[in-house]
Amino acid sequence: MQPAGFTLVMNMAVAGLFAASYVAIALLNRGSRAPIWFAVSYAIGMLTPMAQLGLAYSGWTVFFGGLVFFSFAAALLAMVPALAVFYRTRPPWRLVGALALGTVILGPALPLLGRGRLVYELAYQAPFAAAMAACVWVVLRASPRQISDLMLALAFALLAAHFPAKAVVAWRLGTGSLPTDYIGTTYALVSQVSSGILLVATGLVLLIKALQQVIRESEAVAETDPLTAVANRRGFTLRAERLLTEAREHGRPAAVLMLDLDHFKAVNDTFGHAAGDAALRAFGALLRRSVPQSALVARLGGEEFVVLLDRTPMDAALLHAEALRLATLDCAEPGLPALSVSIGVAALPVPYDLSRALERADRALYAAKRAGRNCVRSEEMRPSLKVKS
Repeated sequence: MQPAGFTLVMNMAVAGLFAASYVAIALLNRGSRAPIWFAVSYAIGMLTPMAQLGLAYSGWTVFFGGLVFFSFAAALLAMVPALAVFYRTRPPWRLVGALALGTVILGPALPLLGRGRLVYELAYQAPFAAAMAACVWVVLRASPRQISDLMLALAFALLAAHFPAKAVVAWRLGTGSLPTDYIGTTYALVSQVSSGILLVATGLVLLIKALQQVIRESEAVAETDPLTAVANRRGFTLRAERLLTEAREHGRPAAVLMLDLDHFKAVNDTFGHAAGDAALRAFGALLRRSVPQSALVARLGGEEFVVLLDRTPMDAALLHAEALRLATLDCAEPGLPALSVSIGVAALPVPYDLSRALERADRALYAAKRAGRNCVRSEEMRPSLKVKS
């Protein structure tokens, strides 16, 4: 077997390993579609070295020659919607369709350009370079442009630039007078090694990002209450620590609200647990849309919720609490029972002792319940400041 033949076998094996890796990631995170797209891209890519071996060692030059060109173009082009799905944006189907159409038209026209001429080599590599340039565009447009995203965009950019460079090298070194001569040329070895290295490097960056996304999504599921879509007790503890660390570094005030839906057992007993669950979902949605974006909302259990407000002094926290109390009175949806909420408020003075603040907010909450419910209380409030409907 020619040296380039061994490289083709290695590239085929590497593509298969990447495809299998993405299938494994998809099985670990069944809600994610991007790994399936990546697996499809690499699975199609396996056809290219297989077809190149078939081209060299069989007489089917037309079939395998076309398969080499179109399978590689399809594999690279499939990466464009895969990246869009990965970054949770709409795939640019018009762009993908235009590139696919151009590739289909170009393929049969290539022999007319004359094998071995520079224009032929540039045209042959053009669909591959265009697909990689489209990948760069998707990453830069859709990603948050963190360092890893910029590294991924750079890897695709190097691949995009690599293909026209290969065309020049092919023109200078030659690819053989016939397609079957390709595997024995120096260019074949240079081409397979250089493309293999760049594709593996890009695949590794992409694989790392896919694994990071799986880990983040798994953590989010573990830290989120499935009924209300707010943080659960574990998520609140972990995220509150990060939020208060930032508040401590910048000397920002913070406050905590403890909320308990009034007479919620009666809601379940009267309307059924399905209606109770729907009411909890509606209240969770109310909290998410009513508090500042930087606030942390969590369900501690049952009908008890907590809100951690950063950048919020005590007087503003009381206003937030009263606004939530009034909004709760109006949040009843058709078919759901009317709700009211009792709220306890406590500030987090330096050194931001969250557990102590939660205890004080809990005592204030019980004071609100003793006062007749549907009201806001805090240990700092003077009688003239007490708020009740």
